[in-house]
Amino acid sequence: MSHQHSQEIELKLILEPQQRAAVLQLCEQLAKGAEHDIFELNNAYFDTDDLRLREYDMGLRIRQRGEHLEQTIKLAGQVLGGMHQRPEYNRVIAQAVPDLTLFEEDIWPDDFPLFDIQRELKEIFRTNFTRHRWRIPQGDGMIELVFDEGEIIAAEHRQPICEIELEVQGADTAAAYKLARRFITRVNARVGTLSKAARGYLLAGKSVLEPYTHADFVSQQGQDDVGQGLYRALTYALQYWQHNDACLTQQPCVQAVAGITDGIRLSKVVLQQLALFEIDVSDHILRLEQMLGHLGWLSRFDGLNELIAEDGAYHRALKQNTKLYEHILEQQQHAVQLELVVNLSKRDDYQLTLFELGELCAQQPRHEQLMQTPLKQWAVQRLRDDWQLVAEPFTRAEEMRPEQYLKQLPQLQSSLQLGYCVGALFDQQDREQFRAPWLDMLRGIREILALKLLREAIKDTDDINTERLLSWQEVQLESLLYALERSRRSAIKQEPYWIL
Repeated sequence: MSHQHSQEIELKLILEPQQRAAVLQLCEQLAKGAEHDIFELNNAYFDTDDLRLREYDMGLRIRQRGEHLEQTIKLAGQVLGGMHQRPEYNRVIAQAVPDLTLFEEDIWPDDFPLFDIQRELKEIFRTNFTRHRWRIPQGDGMIELVFDEGEIIAAEHRQPICEIELEVQGADTAAAYKLARRFITRVNARVGTLSKAARGYLLAGKSVLEPYTHADFVSQQGQDDVGQGLYRALTYALQYWQHNDACLTQQPCVQAVAGITDGIRLSKVVLQQLALFEIDVSDHILRLEQMLGHLGWLSRFDGLNELIAEDGAYHRALKQNTKLYEHILEQQQHAVQLELVVNLSKRDDYQLTLFELGELCAQQPRHEQLMQTPLKQWAVQRLRDDWQLVAEPFTRAEEMRPEQYLKQLPQLQSSLQLGYCVGALFDQQDREQFRAPWLDMLRGIREILALKLLREAIKDTDDINTERLLSWQEVQLESLLYALERSRRSAIKQEPYWIL
Protein backbone atom coordinates (compact mmCIF):
# COMPACT_ATOMS: atom_id res chain seq x y z
CA MET A 1 0.00 0.00 0.00
CA SER A 2 1.83 3.11 -1.11
CA HIS A 3 0.66 6.36 0.38
CA GLN A 4 0.37 9.23 -1.97
CA HIS A 5 2.49 12.10 -0.71
CA SER A 6 3.17 15.37 -2.50
CA GLN A 7 5.33 18.30 -1.51
CA GLU A 8 3.77 21.19 -3.36
CA ILE A 9 5.17 24.61 -4.11
CA GLU A 10 2.35 26.99 -4.76
CA LEU A 11 1.92 30.72 -5.02
CA LYS A 12 -1.22 32.19 -3.63
CA LEU A 13 -2.82 35.54 -4.45
CA ILE A 14 -5.97 37.13 -3.03
CA LEU A 15 -8.37 39.19 -5.15
CA GLU A 16 -11.36 41.46 -4.67
CA PRO A 17 -14.59 39.65 -5.71
CA GLN A 18 -15.60 42.56 -7.97
CA GLN A 19 -12.53 41.80 -10.13
CA ARG A 20 -13.96 38.39 -11.05
CA ALA A 21 -14.58 39.06 -14.75
CA ALA A 22 -11.18 40.73 -15.27
CA VAL A 23 -9.45 37.84 -13.49
CA LEU A 24 -11.12 35.19 -15.64
CA GLN A 25 -10.18 37.13 -18.76
CA LEU A 26 -6.55 37.40 -17.65
CA CYS A 27 -6.43 33.67 -16.83
CA GLU A 28 -7.65 32.81 -20.35
CA GLN A 29 -5.01 35.13 -21.83
CA LEU A 30 -2.16 33.69 -19.80
CA ALA A 31 -3.28 30.08 -20.29
CA LYS A 32 -2.94 30.57 -24.10
CA GLY A 33 -5.55 27.99 -25.06
CA ALA A 34 -4.73 25.39 -22.40
CA GLU A 35 -7.96 23.55 -21.58
CA HIS A 36 -10.19 25.09 -18.93
CA ASP A 37 -11.82 22.77 -16.35
CA ILE A 38 -14.57 24.00 -14.05
CA PHE A 39 -15.87 22.06 -11.07
CA GLU A 40 -17.54 22.55 -7.70
CA LEU A 41 -15.63 21.74 -4.53
CA ASN A 42 -17.23 21.45 -1.11
CA ASN A 43 -14.85 21.05 1.81
CA ALA A 44 -15.62 20.44 5.45
CA TYR A 45 -12.83 21.04 7.99
CA PHE A 46 -12.70 19.01 11.19
CA ASP A 47 -10.98 19.29 14.54
CA THR A 48 -11.77 18.71 18.20
CA ASP A 49 -13.48 21.42 20.21
CA ASP A 50 -10.19 22.41 21.80
CA LEU A 51 -8.35 22.24 18.43
CA ARG A 52 -5.94 19.41 19.19
CA LEU A 53 -5.08 18.94 15.47
CA ARG A 54 -4.38 22.62 15.16
CA GLU A 55 -1.97 22.34 18.11
CA TYR A 56 0.08 19.93 15.99
CA ASP A 57 -0.25 22.40 13.09
CA MET A 58 -2.34 19.91 11.12
CA GLY A 59 -5.43 20.44 9.00
CA LEU A 60 -8.04 17.77 8.28
CA ARG A 61 -10.68 18.13 5.60
CA ILE A 62 -13.15 16.11 3.61
CA ARG A 63 -13.52 17.26 0.03
CA GLN A 64 -16.52 16.37 -2.06
CA ARG A 65 -16.40 16.66 -5.84
CA GLY A 66 -19.53 15.25 -7.44
CA GLU A 67 -20.00 11.80 -5.83
CA HIS A 68 -16.31 11.50 -5.00
CA LEU A 69 -15.26 11.91 -1.31
CA GLU A 70 -11.66 12.23 -0.19
CA GLN A 71 -10.14 13.00 3.20
CA THR A 72 -6.85 14.88 3.37
CA ILE A 73 -4.51 15.66 6.23
CA LYS A 74 -1.96 18.47 5.84
CA LEU A 75 1.00 18.37 8.20
CA ALA A 76 3.13 21.26 9.47
CA GLY A 77 4.92 23.20 6.73
CA GLN A 78 6.17 26.70 5.90
CA VAL A 79 4.98 29.82 4.06
CA LEU A 80 7.25 32.31 2.38
CA GLY A 81 6.58 35.32 0.18
CA GLY A 82 3.26 33.82 -0.90
CA MET A 83 4.88 30.40 -1.42
CA HIS A 84 3.28 27.57 0.56
CA GLN A 85 4.96 24.21 1.26
CA ARG A 86 3.49 21.43 3.39
CA PRO A 87 3.24 17.65 3.03
CA GLU A 88 -0.26 16.21 2.59
CA TYR A 89 -1.80 12.71 2.56
CA ASN A 90 -5.07 11.67 0.91
CA ARG A 91 -7.54 8.78 1.26
CA VAL A 92 -10.72 8.05 -0.67
CA ILE A 93 -13.64 7.46 1.74
CA ALA A 94 -17.18 6.14 1.40
CA GLN A 95 -19.06 8.61 3.59
CA ALA A 96 -18.59 12.20 4.77
CA VAL A 97 -17.23 11.23 8.20
CA PRO A 98 -13.49 11.59 8.87
CA ASP A 99 -11.46 8.56 9.95
CA LEU A 100 -7.84 9.21 10.96
CA THR A 101 -7.06 5.49 11.26
CA LEU A 102 -7.20 5.19 7.45
CA PHE A 103 -3.92 7.09 7.08
CA GLU A 104 -0.58 5.25 7.38
CA GLU A 105 0.60 5.07 10.99
CA ASP A 106 4.10 6.40 10.29
CA ILE A 107 2.97 9.93 9.38
CA TRP A 108 2.00 10.86 12.95
CA PRO A 109 4.37 12.41 15.52
CA ASP A 110 5.39 10.02 18.32
CA ASP A 111 3.22 11.57 21.02
CA PHE A 112 0.11 11.92 18.81
CA PRO A 113 -3.08 10.80 20.69
CA LEU A 114 -4.76 9.39 17.56
CA PHE A 115 -7.76 7.66 19.12
CA ASP A 116 -8.61 10.44 21.59
CA ILE A 117 -8.66 12.94 18.76
CA GLN A 118 -10.62 10.66 16.43
CA ARG A 119 -13.39 10.28 19.06
CA GLU A 120 -13.83 14.05 19.46
CA LEU A 121 -13.71 15.23 15.83
CA LYS A 122 -16.41 17.63 14.66
CA GLU A 123 -16.95 20.03 11.76
CA ILE A 124 -15.57 23.53 12.48
CA PHE A 125 -16.29 25.30 9.17
CA ARG A 126 -16.66 24.65 5.47
CA THR A 127 -15.43 26.19 2.24
CA ASN A 128 -17.64 25.87 -0.83
CA PHE A 129 -16.28 27.18 -4.11
CA THR A 130 -16.08 26.83 -7.87
CA ARG A 131 -12.62 25.99 -9.12
CA HIS A 132 -11.40 27.07 -12.55
CA ARG A 133 -8.27 25.20 -13.59
CA TRP A 134 -5.83 25.55 -16.48
CA ARG A 135 -2.74 23.37 -16.99
CA ILE A 136 -0.10 25.40 -18.77
CA PRO A 137 2.78 23.40 -20.31
CA GLN A 138 6.12 24.90 -19.30
CA GLY A 139 9.47 23.42 -20.34
CA ASP A 140 9.47 19.79 -19.21
CA GLY A 141 6.74 20.37 -16.70
CA MET A 142 3.50 22.13 -16.06
CA ILE A 143 2.16 25.13 -14.19
CA GLU A 144 -1.31 24.62 -12.81
CA LEU A 145 -3.24 27.88 -12.69
CA VAL A 146 -6.29 27.81 -10.44
CA PHE A 147 -8.93 30.44 -9.76
CA ASP A 148 -11.28 29.74 -6.83
CA GLU A 149 -14.47 31.69 -6.12
CA GLY A 150 -17.04 30.98 -3.44
CA GLU A 151 -17.33 31.37 0.32
CA ILE A 152 -16.20 30.25 3.74
CA ILE A 153 -19.06 29.32 6.08
CA ALA A 154 -18.79 28.97 9.86
CA ALA A 155 -22.16 28.70 11.62
CA GLU A 156 -23.91 31.96 10.64
CA HIS A 157 -20.74 33.74 9.45
CA ARG A 158 -19.75 33.99 5.80
CA GLN A 159 -16.75 35.39 3.95
CA PRO A 160 -16.01 35.46 0.21
CA ILE A 161 -13.28 33.37 -1.42
CA CYS A 162 -11.65 34.89 -4.48
CA GLU A 163 -8.09 33.76 -5.07
CA ILE A 164 -5.50 32.52 -7.53
CA GLU A 165 -3.12 29.65 -6.91
CA LEU A 166 -0.20 28.74 -9.13
CA GLU A 167 1.26 25.30 -8.55
CA VAL A 168 4.59 24.37 -10.09
CA GLN A 169 4.82 20.77 -11.29
CA GLY A 170 8.32 19.99 -12.51
CA ALA A 171 8.54 23.37 -14.21
CA ASP A 172 10.74 26.38 -13.58
CA THR A 173 9.53 28.40 -10.59
CA ALA A 174 10.67 31.64 -12.27
CA ALA A 175 7.92 31.17 -14.88
CA ALA A 176 5.28 30.87 -12.15
CA TYR A 177 6.56 34.04 -10.48
CA LYS A 178 6.34 35.81 -13.81
CA LEU A 179 2.68 34.80 -14.23
CA ALA A 180 1.85 35.76 -10.65
CA ARG A 181 3.37 39.18 -11.19
CA ARG A 182 0.82 39.82 -13.97
CA PHE A 183 -2.05 39.31 -11.54
CA ILE A 184 -0.54 41.84 -9.14
CA THR A 185 -0.01 44.52 -11.78
CA ARG A 186 -3.20 44.00 -13.80
CA VAL A 187 -5.98 42.99 -11.41
CA ASN A 188 -4.64 44.25 -8.06
CA ALA A 189 -3.94 40.84 -6.60
CA ARG A 190 -2.38 40.77 -3.11
CA VAL A 191 0.14 38.27 -1.82
CA GLY A 192 -1.81 35.74 0.25
CA THR A 193 -0.46 34.63 3.59
CA LEU A 194 -3.52 32.97 5.08
CA SER A 195 -4.82 29.70 3.69
CA LYS A 196 -8.58 29.17 3.30
CA ALA A 197 -8.36 26.98 6.39
CA ALA A 198 -6.62 29.65 8.49
CA ARG A 199 -9.35 32.10 7.45
CA GLY A 200 -11.98 29.50 8.35
CA TYR A 201 -10.62 29.13 11.89
CA LEU A 202 -10.66 32.91 12.25
CA LEU A 203 -14.24 33.11 10.97
CA ALA A 204 -15.32 30.33 13.34
CA GLY A 205 -13.80 32.33 16.22
CA LYS A 206 -11.39 29.46 16.88
CA SER A 207 -8.25 31.54 16.42
CA VAL A 208 -7.19 35.16 16.57
CA LEU A 209 -4.71 37.04 14.49
CA GLU A 210 -2.47 39.08 16.77
CA PRO A 211 0.21 41.43 15.46
CA TYR A 212 3.80 40.50 16.30
CA THR A 213 5.10 43.37 18.38
CA HIS A 214 8.77 42.56 18.72
CA ALA A 215 11.30 40.57 16.77
CA ASP A 216 13.19 37.52 18.02
CA PHE A 217 16.73 36.51 17.22
CA VAL A 218 16.81 34.51 13.99
CA SER A 219 17.86 30.97 14.89
CA GLN A 220 21.05 30.62 12.85
CA GLN A 221 23.40 27.66 12.40
CA GLY A 222 27.05 28.47 13.08
CA GLN A 223 28.35 26.13 10.37
CA ASP A 224 26.28 27.75 7.58
CA ASP A 225 27.72 30.07 4.97
CA VAL A 226 26.81 33.76 4.85
CA GLY A 227 24.32 33.21 2.02
CA GLN A 228 22.29 30.67 3.99
CA GLY A 229 22.37 32.89 7.06
CA LEU A 230 21.29 36.07 5.28
CA TYR A 231 18.48 34.41 3.32
CA ARG A 232 17.26 32.80 6.54
CA ALA A 233 17.20 36.24 8.17
CA LEU A 234 15.38 37.71 5.17
CA THR A 235 12.84 34.89 5.33
CA TYR A 236 12.21 35.69 8.99
CA ALA A 237 11.87 39.42 8.29
CA LEU A 238 9.41 38.73 5.47
CA GLN A 239 7.28 36.34 7.51
CA TYR A 240 7.19 38.94 10.26
CA TRP A 241 6.10 41.62 7.78
CA GLN A 242 3.54 39.36 6.07
CA HIS A 243 1.98 38.24 9.32
CA ASN A 244 1.43 41.85 10.36
CA ASP A 245 0.20 42.70 6.88
CA ALA A 246 -2.43 39.95 7.23
CA CYS A 247 -3.40 41.46 10.62
CA LEU A 248 -3.78 44.87 8.98
CA THR A 249 -6.07 43.47 6.30
CA GLN A 250 -8.17 41.58 8.83
CA GLN A 251 -8.42 44.38 11.40
CA PRO A 252 -6.48 47.63 10.83
CA CYS A 253 -4.76 48.81 14.02
CA VAL A 254 -1.64 50.71 15.03
CA GLN A 255 0.08 47.55 16.38
CA ALA A 256 -0.16 45.93 12.94
CA VAL A 257 1.39 49.04 11.35
CA ALA A 258 4.19 48.99 13.94
CA GLY A 259 4.80 45.32 13.09
CA ILE A 260 4.83 46.03 9.36
CA THR A 261 7.32 48.86 9.99
CA ASP A 262 9.61 46.55 11.99
CA GLY A 263 9.37 43.86 9.32
CA ILE A 264 10.27 46.36 6.59
CA ARG A 265 13.19 47.76 8.61
CA LEU A 266 14.49 44.29 9.33
CA SER A 267 14.19 43.34 5.64
CA LYS A 268 16.07 46.48 4.71
CA VAL A 269 18.93 45.71 7.12
CA VAL A 270 19.31 42.22 5.61
CA LEU A 271 19.18 43.55 2.04
CA GLN A 272 21.92 46.03 2.91
CA GLN A 273 24.09 43.09 3.96
CA LEU A 274 23.31 41.21 0.73
CA ALA A 275 24.25 44.33 -1.23
CA LEU A 276 27.76 44.10 0.28
CA PHE A 277 28.08 40.84 -1.66
CA GLU A 278 27.04 42.45 -4.94
CA ILE A 279 23.57 40.91 -4.95
CA ASP A 280 21.52 43.46 -6.86
CA VAL A 281 18.90 44.61 -4.39
CA SER A 282 19.22 48.39 -4.70
CA ASP A 283 15.71 48.77 -6.17
CA HIS A 284 14.22 46.85 -3.28
CA ILE A 285 16.07 48.95 -0.71
CA LEU A 286 14.81 52.10 -2.40
CA ARG A 287 11.22 50.86 -2.37
CA LEU A 288 11.46 49.92 1.30
CA GLU A 289 12.78 53.39 2.14
CA GLN A 290 9.85 54.95 0.28
CA MET A 291 7.43 52.79 2.26
CA LEU A 292 9.07 53.74 5.54
CA GLY A 293 8.48 57.35 4.48
CA HIS A 294 4.73 56.64 4.47
CA LEU A 295 5.01 55.08 7.92
CA GLY A 296 6.80 58.03 9.50
CA TRP A 297 3.69 59.16 11.43
CA LEU A 298 4.17 56.16 13.69
CA SER A 299 7.07 57.73 15.63
CA ARG A 300 4.90 60.79 16.33
CA PHE A 301 2.10 58.51 17.51
CA ASP A 302 4.51 56.57 19.76
CA GLY A 303 5.94 59.80 21.18
CA LEU A 304 2.49 61.09 22.13
CA ASN A 305 1.64 57.67 23.48
CA GLU A 306 4.70 57.79 25.72
CA LEU A 307 3.23 60.94 27.31
CA ILE A 308 -0.24 59.59 28.03
CA ALA A 309 0.42 55.87 28.57
CA GLU A 310 -0.95 54.94 31.97
CA ASP A 311 2.21 53.12 33.00
CA GLY A 312 4.42 55.95 31.70
CA ALA A 313 6.41 58.53 33.64
CA TYR A 314 4.32 61.55 32.56
CA HIS A 315 0.73 60.35 32.76
CA ARG A 316 -0.03 61.38 36.32
CA ALA A 317 1.37 64.90 36.06
CA LEU A 318 -0.30 65.53 32.70
CA LYS A 319 -3.65 64.17 33.85
CA GLN A 320 -3.83 67.11 36.31
CA ASN A 321 -3.71 69.55 33.39
CA THR A 322 -6.96 68.62 31.70
CA LYS A 323 -6.59 71.03 28.83
CA LEU A 324 -3.07 69.93 27.92
CA TYR A 325 -3.87 66.25 28.40
CA GLU A 326 -6.87 66.46 26.08
CA HIS A 327 -4.87 68.39 23.52
CA ILE A 328 -2.23 65.62 23.47
CA LEU A 329 -4.94 62.97 23.23
CA GLU A 330 -6.46 64.77 20.26
CA GLN A 331 -3.04 65.18 18.60
CA GLN A 332 -2.49 61.47 19.00
CA GLN A 333 -5.80 60.63 17.33
CA HIS A 334 -4.89 62.98 14.48
CA ALA A 335 -1.50 61.31 14.13
CA VAL A 336 -3.02 57.93 13.28
CA GLN A 337 -3.17 57.32 9.54
CA LEU A 338 -4.44 53.77 9.23
CA GLU A 339 -6.33 54.57 6.05
CA LEU A 340 -3.06 55.68 4.46
CA VAL A 341 -1.32 52.41 5.36
CA VAL A 342 -4.26 50.25 4.27
CA ASN A 343 -4.15 52.03 0.90
CA LEU A 344 -0.38 51.69 0.73
CA SER A 345 -0.66 47.94 1.32
CA LYS A 346 -3.01 47.63 -1.64
CA ARG A 347 -0.62 49.34 -4.03
CA ASP A 348 1.19 47.40 -6.76
CA ASP A 349 4.66 48.46 -5.67
CA TYR A 350 4.05 47.33 -2.09
CA GLN A 351 2.65 43.96 -3.16
CA LEU A 352 5.36 43.48 -5.78
CA THR A 353 8.06 44.19 -3.23
CA LEU A 354 6.66 41.60 -0.80
CA PHE A 355 6.34 39.19 -3.67
CA GLU A 356 9.76 39.76 -5.20
CA LEU A 357 11.50 39.46 -1.85
CA GLY A 358 9.72 36.12 -1.46
CA GLU A 359 11.06 35.15 -4.86
CA LEU A 360 14.56 36.21 -3.79
CA CYS A 361 14.32 33.91 -0.74
CA ALA A 362 13.07 31.04 -2.90
CA GLN A 363 15.83 31.39 -5.48
CA GLN A 364 18.63 32.55 -3.18
CA PRO A 365 21.05 33.90 -5.79
CA ARG A 366 24.59 33.31 -4.54
CA HIS A 367 28.04 34.52 -5.54
CA GLU A 368 31.19 32.61 -4.71
CA GLN A 369 31.92 34.92 -1.81
CA LEU A 370 28.51 34.34 -0.21
CA MET A 371 29.10 30.60 -0.32
CA GLN A 372 32.71 30.55 0.78
CA THR A 373 32.51 32.77 3.85
CA PRO A 374 31.41 31.01 7.07
CA LEU A 375 28.49 32.85 8.66
CA LYS A 376 29.99 33.14 12.13
CA GLN A 377 33.32 34.50 10.92
CA TRP A 378 31.49 37.09 8.81
CA ALA A 379 29.15 38.00 11.69
CA VAL A 380 32.09 38.74 14.00
CA GLN A 381 33.66 41.06 11.44
CA ARG A 382 30.37 42.70 10.46
CA LEU A 383 29.19 43.34 14.02
CA ARG A 384 32.56 44.83 14.85
CA ASP A 385 32.59 47.25 11.89
CA ASP A 386 28.99 48.20 12.48
CA TRP A 387 29.51 48.76 16.19
CA GLN A 388 32.48 51.04 15.56
CA LEU A 389 30.22 53.20 13.39
CA VAL A 390 27.55 53.32 16.08
CA ALA A 391 29.80 53.76 19.08
CA GLU A 392 32.04 56.45 17.57
CA PRO A 393 29.69 59.47 17.94
CA PHE A 394 28.69 58.30 21.43
CA THR A 395 32.31 57.91 22.49
CA ARG A 396 33.62 61.12 20.95
CA ALA A 397 31.31 63.65 22.61
CA GLU A 398 32.03 64.97 26.11
CA GLU A 399 28.35 65.51 26.71
CA MET A 400 25.50 65.02 24.29
CA ARG A 401 22.55 67.32 23.62
CA PRO A 402 19.11 66.06 22.58
CA GLU A 403 19.71 66.82 18.87
CA GLN A 404 22.90 64.77 18.85
CA TYR A 405 21.08 61.81 20.34
CA LEU A 406 18.21 62.09 17.86
CA LYS A 407 20.65 62.16 14.97
CA GLN A 408 22.07 58.79 16.03
CA LEU A 409 18.67 57.07 16.27
CA PRO A 410 18.44 55.50 12.75
CA GLN A 411 21.97 54.11 12.94
CA LEU A 412 21.43 52.68 16.41
CA GLN A 413 18.13 51.14 15.38
CA SER A 414 19.52 49.31 12.36
CA SER A 415 22.53 48.18 14.36
CA LEU A 416 20.31 46.54 16.97
CA GLN A 417 18.36 44.93 14.13
CA LEU A 418 21.54 43.54 12.60
CA GLY A 419 21.98 41.95 16.04
CA TYR A 420 18.62 40.16 15.62
CA CYS A 421 19.86 38.67 12.33
CA VAL A 422 23.08 37.08 13.62
CA GLY A 423 23.07 37.49 17.41
CA ALA A 424 21.84 33.94 18.03
CA LEU A 425 25.29 32.63 17.03
CA PHE A 426 26.78 33.97 20.26
CA ASP A 427 26.43 33.43 23.99
CA GLN A 428 23.02 34.59 25.14
CA GLN A 429 24.10 36.06 28.46
CA ASP A 430 26.97 38.06 26.96
CA ARG A 431 24.66 39.25 24.22
CA GLU A 432 21.87 40.40 26.54
CA GLN A 433 24.34 42.17 28.80
CA PHE A 434 25.93 43.99 25.88
CA ARG A 435 22.64 45.02 24.29
CA ALA A 436 20.86 46.14 27.48
CA PRO A 437 22.37 49.66 27.81
CA TRP A 438 22.07 50.22 24.04
CA LEU A 439 18.38 49.27 24.21
CA ASP A 440 17.98 51.63 27.16
CA MET A 441 19.50 54.36 25.03
CA LEU A 442 17.15 53.57 22.18
CA ARG A 443 14.18 53.94 24.54
CA GLY A 444 15.66 57.11 26.01
CA ILE A 445 16.15 58.69 22.59
CA ARG A 446 12.54 57.94 21.71
CA GLU A 447 11.57 59.61 24.96
CA ILE A 448 13.48 62.75 23.92
CA LEU A 449 11.17 62.79 20.94
CA ALA A 450 8.17 62.51 23.26
CA LEU A 451 9.36 65.47 25.35
CA LYS A 452 9.89 67.52 22.19
CA LEU A 453 6.26 66.83 21.29
CA LEU A 454 5.26 67.77 24.84
CA ARG A 455 6.97 71.11 24.44
CA GLU A 456 5.04 71.80 21.22
CA ALA A 457 1.79 70.76 22.88
CA ILE A 458 2.38 73.10 25.84
CA LYS A 459 3.00 75.99 23.46
CA ASP A 460 -0.14 75.12 21.48
CA THR A 461 -2.47 75.16 24.49
CA ASP A 462 -3.07 78.70 25.65
CA ASP A 463 -2.91 78.04 29.34
CA ILE A 464 -2.20 80.41 32.19
CA ASN A 465 0.38 77.88 33.38
CA THR A 466 2.40 77.81 30.15
CA GLU A 467 5.61 79.02 31.80
CA ARG A 468 5.33 76.61 34.70
CA LEU A 469 4.63 73.71 32.34
CA LEU A 470 7.56 74.63 30.10
CA SER A 471 9.96 74.66 33.00
CA TRP A 472 8.51 71.32 34.17
CA GLN A 473 9.19 69.95 30.68
CA GLU A 474 12.79 71.20 30.91
CA VAL A 475 13.31 69.49 34.24
CA GLN A 476 11.98 66.25 32.75
CA LEU A 477 14.32 66.59 29.79
CA GLU A 478 17.33 67.26 32.03
CA SER A 479 16.66 64.20 34.15
CA LEU A 480 16.17 62.10 31.01
CA LEU A 481 19.51 63.34 29.65
CA TYR A 482 21.11 62.45 32.95
CA ALA A 483 19.77 58.88 32.70
CA LEU A 484 20.85 58.68 29.06
CA GLU A 485 24.33 59.81 30.03
CA ARG A 486 24.55 56.87 32.46
CA SER A 487 23.36 54.42 29.78
CA ARG A 488 25.83 55.90 27.33
CA ARG A 489 28.81 55.45 29.69
CA SER A 490 27.70 51.92 30.47
CA ALA A 491 27.13 51.10 26.77
CA ILE A 492 30.59 52.23 25.64
CA LYS A 493 32.22 50.18 28.39
CA GLN A 494 30.47 46.89 27.46
CA GLU A 495 32.62 44.01 26.33
CA PRO A 496 31.34 43.11 22.82
CA TYR A 497 29.67 39.69 22.82
CA TRP A 498 31.13 38.63 19.45
CA ILE A 499 34.77 38.62 20.53
CA LEU A 500 35.80 35.00 20.15
